[in-house]
Amino acid sequence: MLDSIKQKLKQINLTEATEYKKAGVLILLLKENDEYKLLFTKRSAKLKTHSGEVSFPGGKWEDKDKDLYETALRESNEEVNLDIKNVTKLGTLNFLLSRHKIEVNPFVGHLDISQEFIGNYEIEEIFTVPLSFLIDDKNISYKEFNRKDLKVYIPSWVYNGNRIWGLTAMITADFLNICFDASINTDLDLIRNYDEY
Repeated sequence: MLDSIKQKLKQINLTEATEYKKAGVLILLLKENDEYKLLFTKRSAKLKTHSGEVSFPGGKWEDKDKDLYETALRESNEEVNLDIKNVTKLGTLNFLLSRHKIEVNPFVGHLDISQEFIGNYEIEEIFTVPLSFLIDDKNISYKEFNRKDLKVYIPSWVYNGNRIWGLTAMITADFLNICFDASINTDLDLIRNYDEY
């Protein structure tokens, strides 16, 4: 399966970078009880931005980072205590612009040896969701999203009381559609070409 994911990610034509500030996030694939899952975090309610939201580990690029993959790994280490030597990079998805005009670049990695995750002050909860749950149409709901002249439908999931929505849901859907031939409705091309926030 991992080879198949690598091959599919290799076929993506990556979009040229924008002039906006950049961030790197890690879509971490891991195996628990013989089932592949994705790792998500729920941000602390005490934070000023994105408080209480579900997201992938990651954050803004810093000058010391060699590239955005290093950003994603560094931030994942800070946020959830990820042992970065224990991650195999599988590939990259195209970026999405956040509502704050940050270019969010998702990287896909595999956790080679299971480990305990410990959240820092930014993280309220760390949880995993089975791929089988995310791919199952019955678990997906869609919400209409309007911004100026843009009208799109965005998927979301609720797993054990945690709602995966917004940018994180769009990145999740993109990953599942590309790597597992899921048929989750996304308007990602419209969203990627939209610049009037």
